[in-house]
Amino acid sequence: MNLPILVLMSKSALLFLIFFFLFLYIRVKLFKLKISFLNFEPSKRHKNLVELNGIIHFHTVYSDGSGKIEYIIEIAKRLKADFLISSDHNTLKPKYDGLEGYYGRLLYFAAEEINTGFGHLLAIGINDEIKKGDYFDVLSKIKKQNGVSIICHPHNWWTPWKNFKVKGYDGIEIINLDSQWRGMNPLYIFLVFLTYRINPFYAMHFLSHKPKKTIKFWDSVQKHKDLKTGIASTDAHSNVKITKNFKIKMPKYEELFTVARTHILLDKKPSGDQDNDKKLIAGAIKNGKCYFSYDMFGHPQGFYFEIFYDDKFYVSGDTLNMDKKDKNAIIYSGIKINPKKNRFVISLFHNGARIFSSKNKDLAYKIEPVSRSSFFRVEIDVYFGWKKITYLYSNNIEVYRTIPD
Repeated sequence: MNLPILVLMSKSALLFLIFFFLFLYIRVKLFKLKISFLNFEPSKRHKNLVELNGIIHFHTVYSDGSGKIEYIIEIAKRLKADFLISSDHNTLKPKYDGLEGYYGRLLYFAAEEINTGFGHLLAIGINDEIKKGDYFDVLSKIKKQNGVSIICHPHNWWTPWKNFKVKGYDGIEIINLDSQWRGMNPLYIFLVFLTYRINPFYAMHFLSHKPKKTIKFWDSVQKHKDLKTGIASTDAHSNVKITKNFKIKMPKYEELFTVARTHILLDKKPSGDQDNDKKLIAGAIKNGKCYFSYDMFGHPQGFYFEIFYDDKFYVSGDTLNMDKKDKNAIIYSGIKINPKKNRFVISLFHNGARIFSSKNKDLAYKIEPVSRSSFFRVEIDVYFGWKKITYLYSNNIEVYRTIPD
């Protein structure tokens, strides 16, 4: 092969690579996935509920985060969160420094991520700092303050939970964004770092994968009148350690705060009194009156999950005694996604197993008489073309009978 032909081939190959990488750059730069929602009317039971969305579990300069509380509060206000809960390691100093309270319509208060012998435990709704130590001692102190105890990032390879048979805690972080990226395929981690500067949304959307191992654990620990709450946590630090003395402030708080949220359901509106409303929010989390979702694809509109039985509605966190055999119990769930723009599937789970699905429409399912405790929850998968994302997870409703067949 003569030299002119080799030169021509080299130029062609170079042009191909230039156009190929230009195409990839443009595709990443313009990448956006948004769910199309319809206008909606709340369901019958949910008409009487007040929904708040919140950002839970992030770190500040009070521990190993890079941001000041005041700066982070302004971000949360701009992102239209209703409540904001920090969780610095083994300290409640933000509270002691008088930073808790309402900032406009946003309520901020401090929780604490406490080191125990079994792993990290999130204490929400406490007023007095708890020192790190033995799990049972820490748990006892949380209970004495009527706080909420949440197992943090149970399957994070960096700081995993070490005793999956232990009892007494109130809930589990099902989505923990720090664990989400640490648990990714190395190729995806590389793509996150490669594309972050081009389009943070593209980089962050890789965090929306389903945490199957943690969900399996969550389903396995539901007990009669002892429902374990699932929540979504950001675990934001904005402080990635590269070397001993070099750290990068990424992902930014603002970017992680848009990825996943916990939505709580209240029987009444917050009063505006910070201490009262702090208890209200902590109580809703403790009692499973919440669901969680990847809000980066759109704020959930019109979502509901309820059981109708004996002229009453039951929602997540409730326990239903189905002793009246002549009464039917029906599960209802829905969300106002436009099926012409985004296909979606609502899946009903019974004791961790998928038993029924409804495609592109609300779900209705009659419950057969149960002979033991049964736990029901829903997941919603949304499709963007052929790309599927499990977008939303409800908490459980328990159904049981005390009268034998």
